[in-house]
Amino acid sequence: MKRNKSNKSGGLLELCDWCGKLISDGSELYGVAQDSSMINADDPRFDGQRFLTACTYEHLIALREHYRRRPFVDEELWAGKITRALDDASEEYNLDDLTAATGLNPEQVERCIAWLEAQLHRLPG
Repeated sequence: MKRNKSNKSGGLLELCDWCGKLISDGSELYGVAQDSSMINADDPRFDGQRFLTACTYEHLIALREHYRRRPFVDEELWAGKITRALDDASEEYNLDDLTAATGLNPEQVERCIAWLEAQLHRLPG
């Protein structure tokens, strides 16, 4: 899961997730942070993990600290898993289909639905 492109010399171009600086000399640093809002489009094993790219060690530390302070909300992660399953579905899902497609159990699905409803009530207007 890279957001890179090749430059004219065949090297990869990356952007620092902290400051947005273009990194073209191969000096980028990588890390991972726990983030319940991250759903991996290619591999569910990486759900809940945000892959980080930084131009300096200080920026990598700042990114990790930023995500460390963000609460990890299981229901948010589960909502992403359910959304991915529904986006991939060719027909309507029942609870059994949904649990099979997401790996969640019925209690987790119910908690996720309650969490989503609470989020809707928090929206302005």
